[in-house]
Amino acid sequence: MSTIDVTAVIDRRRLSGLQLLVLILAGCTIVLDGIDIQAIAFAAPAIASEFSLDRASLGPVFSIGLVGMALGSLVMGPVADRYGRRVAVLLSVTTFGAFTFLTGFASSLNEVLAFRFFTGLGLGGTLPSLVVLVGEYAPRRMRALCAGAVLAGVPAGGLIGGLLATWAIPNFGWPSIFYIGGGLPLLMLPILWFKLPESISFMVRRGASDSVKVRDIMKKIDPDGAYGPDVEFAQTAGEAAASRSVPFGKLFRDGMARNTLLLWTAFFTNLMAIYFLFSWIPTLLVGTGYTIAEATTASIIFNFGGLFGLFGMGWIVNRLEGATKLVIALALLIGAIHVALVGALATHLSLLLVAVFIAGVCILGTQGQLFNLGTTLYPVDVRATGIGWAAAFGRVGSVIGPLLGGVLILLELGMPAYFGFFGSLLLIGGIAILMMRLKSPKSETATEELPA
Repeated sequence: MSTIDVTAVIDRRRLSGLQLLVLILAGCTIVLDGIDIQAIAFAAPAIASEFSLDRASLGPVFSIGLVGMALGSLVMGPVADRYGRRVAVLLSVTTFGAFTFLTGFASSLNEVLAFRFFTGLGLGGTLPSLVVLVGEYAPRRMRALCAGAVLAGVPAGGLIGGLLATWAIPNFGWPSIFYIGGGLPLLMLPILWFKLPESISFMVRRGASDSVKVRDIMKKIDPDGAYGPDVEFAQTAGEAAASRSVPFGKLFRDGMARNTLLLWTAFFTNLMAIYFLFSWIPTLLVGTGYTIAEATTASIIFNFGGLFGLFGMGWIVNRLEGATKLVIALALLIGAIHVALVGALATHLSLLLVAVFIAGVCILGTQGQLFNLGTTLYPVDVRATGIGWAAAFGRVGSVIGPLLGGVLILLELGMPAYFGFFGSLLLIGGIAILMMRLKSPKSETATEELPA
């Protein structure tokens, strides 16, 4: 009986129809994820008005969903590793779709907080599970590009959600954005149930090396291959080793401690700023005197800038080999200046929108490249663990950002101070990036960059 390496087959083939289907389904699901992440920001001014809340008290409303997202990532990761990526995706989408829909029925602040927490549990499990699933179906040469395309679904969802909110909320009230944001994922569920395949790498690792399902999937990926009943399937040894858990302490050995702490700093500060902007832009601009539609337009522009930045910075990094560190640091510098300008130009809508767009390009684009930079800092045996812990530390920043915004607003420091503070955090992140040493003393493989 012969043995075929499924990873090697995927790596040498062009994308098949099945692999494109996985990418499309993942991308569409993450767009819905992005709509629901930012739905609360679009609805917040109207919620504050209906429940007679002051602006500062909205901080917990924004952050409770992010706490749920952090816990959802921790819970659904083991579910995906034990029961399958497909199972984790279906559970996550069901959770965030159902609780987003229920948020539209909330009649008190406590109900909003409870529904947003459970929404966050689902949102937090969706993106990591789908990024892993897409990565395990993508050829090695295209994995970073495919992951970037999936990550772009978050700002794309924010852009679409903002457009929906500018139409729905003025006409049908704030619950309408939650009915739309929750209903679409629930309608997507039957499509995912029937069309989204389980990861073939997961199935092989779990012992289905000669199952009919694995054989059928391989025939779709490689129609020219001979996959008869006398063939068993295996996974590349390096891929299997990389998929196993790695002790946390290894991130601080062999000269990696410095880069680990600096990468955590960059993730932390960047996500603090991103989620402050995601959460507070509409509410702060409404407080300045703009209409809900004008304030939501600023969020739309921010997300559009993020889409441009995710693909644009990837293009630049691909063409300036070895310049990832400098590109990220420069982007954070420019982003810091323009985040500060958002506060300084708060009374000039046209100029404000330009500053918001450039801020979106730089800081959302940077977030995609921080994952890429992580691949250059760690050898393959600790790479997934290193990036995973950096992302987790960044998630802490995403929770603190909206809460800290609420504290600053409570102090009534003014728009320039709010945005100037978060701009200064981006400068700290840029300095951290410049202080990194891209070559690990013990591993030359850590300097090997993947495509953006």
